[in-house]
Amino acid sequence: MKKIELLAPCGNMDALVAAVAGGCDAVYLGLTSYSARAFAGNFNSEQLIEAVRYCHQRDVSVYVTMNTMLYETEIEKAKETVQFLYENDVDALLIQDIGLFHVVKTMFPDFDIHCSTQMHIHNIAGVRYMKEEGAARVVLARETPIEIIEQACKEGVEIEVFAYGAICISYSGQCLMSSATKNRSANRGMCAQSCRLKYKKEDGSWFKEGDYLLSPKDLNAIERIPDLIKAGVSSLKIEGRMKRPEYVYLVTKTFREAIDAYYAGKTYVIDKEREKELLLMFNRGFSKGHLFHDDVTNRMSHYRPNHRGIEIGKVTGFDKGNVTVKLSETLHQHDGLRILHKSQDIGLTAVKIYKNGKLVNQAQAGDVVMLGCPKGERPSIGDSLHKTSDTQLIAHIDEQIHMNGKTVPVSIHYEAEAGQPFVVSIADKDGHVAEARSKSLVEAAKSAPLDKERIQKALEKTGDYPFVVETVDGNAGNIFLPVSVINETRREAMEKLSQMKAKRHDRKGMRPYAFTVEKIETGNRLLVELHDVSIQPAENIAVYDEARTCRVIDENLQEAIPYNNCLLSSVGNLYGTHEHCIAGMTMNIANSYALAYVLSKPGIDGAIFSSECSKEQIQMTIDAFTKRYGFTPVTYQLVYGRRVLMFVKDAFTKQSLHGFRDIHDERYIVEKKDNVTMIIEEEPYTRDNPYAYGSYMILRKEDKDVQKLIAEAEAELASRK
Repeated sequence: MKKIELLAPCGNMDALVAAVAGGCDAVYLGLTSYSARAFAGNFNSEQLIEAVRYCHQRDVSVYVTMNTMLYETEIEKAKETVQFLYENDVDALLIQDIGLFHVVKTMFPDFDIHCSTQMHIHNIAGVRYMKEEGAARVVLARETPIEIIEQACKEGVEIEVFAYGAICISYSGQCLMSSATKNRSANRGMCAQSCRLKYKKEDGSWFKEGDYLLSPKDLNAIERIPDLIKAGVSSLKIEGRMKRPEYVYLVTKTFREAIDAYYAGKTYVIDKEREKELLLMFNRGFSKGHLFHDDVTNRMSHYRPNHRGIEIGKVTGFDKGNVTVKLSETLHQHDGLRILHKSQDIGLTAVKIYKNGKLVNQAQAGDVVMLGCPKGERPSIGDSLHKTSDTQLIAHIDEQIHMNGKTVPVSIHYEAEAGQPFVVSIADKDGHVAEARSKSLVEAAKSAPLDKERIQKALEKTGDYPFVVETVDGNAGNIFLPVSVINETRREAMEKLSQMKAKRHDRKGMRPYAFTVEKIETGNRLLVELHDVSIQPAENIAVYDEARTCRVIDENLQEAIPYNNCLLSSVGNLYGTHEHCIAGMTMNIANSYALAYVLSKPGIDGAIFSSECSKEQIQMTIDAFTKRYGFTPVTYQLVYGRRVLMFVKDAFTKQSLHGFRDIHDERYIVEKKDNVTMIIEEEPYTRDNPYAYGSYMILRKEDKDVQKLIAEAEAELASRK
């Protein structure tokens, strides 16, 4: 049985070294572009080459994230990046954009693709479709429950599941909140974390349960690793490409211990000390999320949106800029601290600790200490003091990373025969065998011969190479050989083995992009999606009510079903037959290759651009498509409508809400249908449409005089004839 893969995050080379030392089987990392964590350190070209070599030599796979929606101005450069990664032996790409997916499968068919969680695959239909399209792995949405995961694992494609770290409140790939409010697209790696901000009731008052209405706790499924392994999951993913190396090491090490315990037939229980260390590294509170059906109270962190650390004491007094605290845990000099104050938390560092009026470098539980408080801050008696970073823990982990670099077991065989070169062959467990021969010949011993123990001792040395020698065997008669020759030959063999392991793939090479799309007859100029509103039928207008608009969230979708005159919402809707369908706005189409991909599918007559595309980007995309494929595509642009900014599984609060407001008093509409809560923008999105073939409107019950709105959209289209 193939063991489950442990997949660790790396925002930079230090984190990568930490992940490997912690015992991961694979890492995922981003380049300085095309990454859904644009604000992580990420890797440039030279660092990427070094990272791949470092990992492969230690039997660790490298997956590169290109998991953003791509505009036309980026897609050609992205193709060059893919070629670079392909030629430099990256094991797989994580991709969101269906245009990039299409390009890679066409030009680099032997390059593995992992469908990113940003691709929004949350049902069996999506899994089956992407398997048929050639994906090597599907990363399921974080909202996917264990029951669907179990079924997905039986579909014959690798399934990857998030098991630890931050989670989004909205389905990934379907969140427009950051883009709409901050002009920072979550689909392009620049999320402003709107879910971590304060929100108020519609009347302007604060929620009793906490100010952070949309902030979820972090996921922690370590205790349920046996269930995920039994389900057939191929890879367990730790979130955290923006986290420090010590976090990566500690979480990876804990997962490694738990996974190894399972395969050894043992029950793994996290001890209290490790639990405290994990909390200190980073936590917003932990839950098992939708993965194991935690309810909304257990999933949400309305109390605080940031790192909580652990409580280590209570404020007992404040005087002249100094706060007095009675400790319940140990405090070290330079520990990071936070006082949880009602109006606003107070951050500080334990630069100086006073105990009984004397300066000390640490204090214990039960001690009363005095700390300097930032100027202008005034904590209250009873406020909780939390430790958010522990200097001694960080130093200890750094030492562990340095000491515990991952090694690969090897076996060595040698031949030492007088009159012949000294021969060393080194083999790993994957079948690599490297051989080196000394330049000088072995001599017959004139007095004391070289014994086997000295040869073995010299061959067991590995220096800076990531190997550990498990066995040494060989033949040596009555010979003499300088130890320096043994060392030199051993180093040469180890270098050869390192080179062998560094290059994993014998790839066939890039193919030219050769793809055709049949011209599609033009159809309706205006598409209107209706929600609890009706309009008068009219010529040249396609109307999509709830029955003809595919649900963006549909966990129960499994089979290949017929779609007729429908708006398609996700890749799961591509699994089936189609007749006069339109690829919808939530499929995040933003470049000419994505257009070509969906328009090449029989029965899909047109596509709606992502609302995040500017008019100029739409024009460039249409021009590039027309030049490449020989005809103008049938495309649509949103010109009016209240968009769903977040699709939230189940709910984010137990309260029954119709809306809420942000700190700028902007209101958001809340609607719930079945098990999905939608956060909808209060003010309709509007834009003129100078370039797309047709226009797209979303009409809701909040809209007044809908026939006038439709007439205005028709008039704009007519003016372009």
